[in-house]
Parts: sequence; C-alpha cells; structure tokens
Amino acid sequence: MQCIFCKRSTADVRSVEHIIPESMGNTEHVLPMGAVCHDCNQYFARKIERPLLESTLFRHLRSGMEVPNKRGRIPEWNPSDGIELPAQRLMARFLGKVGLEVLAFKTKQVEGWNSEMVAKAELDELRQFVRSNQGAEWPFMARTLHPVNAIFHDGQESYELIHEFDILLTESSEAYSVLSLFGVELVMNLGGRTMEGYEKWLESNEHASPLYAGKSA
Repeated sequence: MQCIFCKRSTADVRSVEHIIPESMGNTEHVLPMGAVCHDCNQYFARKIERPLLESTLFRHLRSGMEVPNKRGRIPEWNPSDGIELPAQRLMARFLGKVGLEVLAFKTKQVEGWNSEMVAKAELDELRQFVRSNQGAEWPFMARTLHPVNAIFHDGQESYELIHEFDILLTESSEAYSVLSLFGVELVMNLGGRTMEGYEKWLESNEHASPLYAGKSA
C-alpha cells in the first residue's frame, strides 16, 4: 500500500483514516489501514480539520446537533460568538482531502485500486493543493439541500442526517466529489479547477442533487 496523498509506503501504518472527522459525527466511513500514511493523517488533523472544527460556524452546527468530539464533549457556542464562514482556501483543501478519500472509499473493493489511484497523474494537482497548500484556489460549489435539523424517515426509524457522499462521473469523464454536510451540498472537481462539467450536468438534470438523482431516496 502507498499513501494516496504523498505516495510513500504505508507498510508500518496501523491506523485507519476517517473520511469525515469523528468530531463531525463519523464513526463508520473509514479507509483501509494503509490508505493514508501517519504523517498525512496527522497533518490533516492539525492543519485542516482542527481549524475547521474550531471555526464558529462548525461549533454552532455541532453544538446545535449535539455532535460530540472524540472525547465525548459537545462543543460550546454562544450567540455572542457569531457565525463566521471558514476561509475559502481552508474549506477547499478540506473538500479536496475528503474528495480523494471518497474516491478511494468507492473503489477499494476493486483489485489494484491503491496502485492505480496513486499512479493517476490527473489527481496530482489536487494532492499538492490539499497536502502542501500549493497552487491557485480550487473552486467548489455549495447549496442548501435541507435544513440542518431535518428529520428523515426510513420505515419505522427516524433520524437526522449529518453527512453523506458520492462520486459523480460526467459524460466527459470528469469525476466530481459530492458531499452533503449538515444539509449543505459541496461539490468539487477532483481533476481540475473547473466546475463547467457539473454546471452542465445540473442543467441536464433539472438541478437535482447527484446524491439523489435517479435514486429512490
């Protein structure tokens, strides 16, 4: 196995990578041991996920939905703290990190997935942007899908939805990461700094969400 970000060997790695941080309510969606190296795992935790989790917006969301951190504590938020959006570049790097990991998650059952993904030169610019903060801004699109505290029903069960994700493949073979987080859909092109393919897909699909289009959800 090689790290899908820095491409170094992960033979000595003994931990799994959470696609969405545990402090955002994710306990199930993890990558196989060795998909991400220890250094990259720790870098993302310190430099990307921590400042995002500590932002007033995410403290507000996590407090309102009572999402505990890894130590089981609900974050505090008061109206006097305000609600400020995270920096655009920080959010883009988080979405790029999540997007590459979602791609790995969706392909991990295919034999040779790790070596093929590591060798994919089309992903190198995003790897460098996410891991080394290199290059120009990486665009993404955001829109509200449902209220953050919406209640969903599945038979007799009722639940709130914190996150879900998928990969959208367009007719021009572009791969877009589609993430719903606290009711907001966040879409990023994994192969380049353009959203044109996604915009065309929206026009052709009556602006439905790729998370639900053609599905029974």
